[in-house]
Amino acid sequence: MRSFVADGVPVAGFSGQVEGFFWLAGQGGYGIQTAPALSRYAACLALGQAIPQDILDQGLEPQSLAPERLGA
Repeated sequence: MRSFVADGVPVAGFSGQVEGFFWLAGQGGYGIQTAPALSRYAACLALGQAIPQDILDQGLEPQSLAPERLGA
């Protein structure tokens, strides 16, 4: 299933509304291009580890992927 989010940016992170629910969705149109970095990013979030510096060095702003930005 090819999923999208209203702002066109993937979502990665724990839900602020449902305890223990982790979002990793909205990759429609990005898939193969972002899968390696997005999966590493999501794994670090899920495990409570620091975000890899090489990903941050590419200009990632973690809040741009956060579920909270959707207001739901």
